Amino acid sequence: MAATSEDASMEEREELMVSPKLAKHHHPTRKVARFLKPSVSSIDVQPFPFNLPTASSVPEKSSLNVSFNGWRTTHRDWKPWVDRMHCMHQSTWKKAGIEQAVLNSSYEITKNDDLILGFAQKWCHETKTFVFVFGEATITLEDMMVLGGYSVLGESVLTPVENTESKTVLAKLYEKKVEFSRSTLRKADQVSWLKKFKDSGSEIEHEAFLAFWLSRFVFPSSYSTVARNVFPIAVHLARGIRLALAPAVLATIYRDLSLLKAKLTDQNDDPSITIWAPLQLLQIWIWERFPKLRPNVGGSCNPKFARWAKKKVQIDNIGSILDRDSEDFCWRPYADDLGNEKNGKWVVVGGDCLDEESESWGRCFRVSELVGIQGKCIEQYLPHRVAMQFGMDQDIPGKVPRNNGSPKSAWSFYTRPLMDLKLYLPSRFSEPYVTARYFEWRNKSTGLHSLLSQTGDNETKTSVKDDSRTEKSKESVGDTTRTCDVSHDGASPGNEDGDTSGLELEARIKRLEEVFAYLKTRKYGNRLL
Repeated sequence: MAATSEDASMEEREELMVSPKLAKHHHPTRKVARFLKPSVSSIDVQPFPFNLPTASSVPEKSSLNVSFNGWRTTHRDWKPWVDRMHCMHQSTWKKAGIEQAVLNSSYEITKNDDLILGFAQKWCHETKTFVFVFGEATITLEDMMVLGGYSVLGESVLTPVENTESKTVLAKLYEKKVEFSRSTLRKADQVSWLKKFKDSGSEIEHEAFLAFWLSRFVFPSSYSTVARNVFPIAVHLARGIRLALAPAVLATIYRDLSLLKAKLTDQNDDPSITIWAPLQLLQIWIWERFPKLRPNVGGSCNPKFARWAKKKVQIDNIGSILDRDSEDFCWRPYADDLGNEKNGKWVVVGGDCLDEESESWGRCFRVSELVGIQGKCIEQYLPHRVAMQFGMDQDIPGKVPRNNGSPKSAWSFYTRPLMDLKLYLPSRFSEPYVTARYFEWRNKSTGLHSLLSQTGDNETKTSVKDDSRTEKSKESVGDTTRTCDVSHDGASPGNEDGDTSGLELEARIKRLEEVFAYLKTRKYGNRLL
């Protein structure tokens, strides 16, 4: 079954598939798989983005001065104000799609600079993904919904205020900002703004509250002032008008990750950079998906920020974890939230069948453009590169032309209608696979391709045995040839070099396991295709 819409975002077809978990040593299997589009059918059509970077090249703290100005702490009076306004405006916040996002802001996330810099080194600006040994991963619109509590649906954040009543309230906000600029502070200082409006009973207290929240936690552009450009957004939200905050916030995260990666790569004469995106969302994303990088935490909490509030963890060697295979990565940390649905299913969305949940999934699944609050910030969204994060299977991702000529055209592309679109909703137990060609394409970036190029077809035939419990592969090192046994259940081979350290031996074993899996893919792929 393939989606029939002209804007189809996924398809179902039979392919030769392998498990991304290399330790399982699954034989390539021809099976029905489900993919996000677009994809390509040849490893030569789409080159890998770039050679795999290493976390070891991350500069020391002293060599790069990063100011994370978008990572704001909570003021002691903020949570009481949140609690009071929540009691008064909970229904409005739910209607506007911001309840969880506002509640998140009352929890403080302790920043780990090394963690953020380590992941920034893995960032690829062209693909908007982190590139690891096991493939690509990124923070998606789904993460913005689940972790951030932001909506992917609604009007643009650039939507102007139009009706008379809203314009009147907007004018009052502007007047208050002018009053602050004429005071001794000469600006609409955030702390002073909070003290003036908190529990004031002012007719614009709700809008002033949301303006503070937007300026400090959602779209920070100044470290200490309430920004003028968030006032229209605050007015809309206070009236229960839903705005698509998720794509706008994600655009700033993509933008600043690219800026940070560029600075890490080439500091020139200025080893300093200021980051305005709320990267606490990225740190929580890391903790949700990399169990070995997270602090101890018990159970699940709602909102999500409550689970990670004030948690700390010390990681001595982040690079050693990031350079391992997918065994240390959780593709679907939110699967338990899907309930007890044991089987995936196809649903048709669009027209009369369109509901909020299905439309939200449709936005998460398909390629689009993300428009930030400044308008000039337009970032490409490419979920087909990280299909396994949605429980889908992964093929070689195809290139997508940009549609970023203007904020208006980019937004129109993001909101293009979902017309009779077939979506596959995977079950919570879904275990994604990758195509054999994707496996080979990915391995080009890890050095396996050059290693295997030394192995001829005859050697492949003799070193891979179909029915035995043990496989043998010859790895040439200089003039010496070593033969290593690796069992299917992951048992380690004997250490022929008595002086090899445990870590070095583990690395060699993992390397050979990847070689064996690759050789199987080549052999069975040639036979079945």
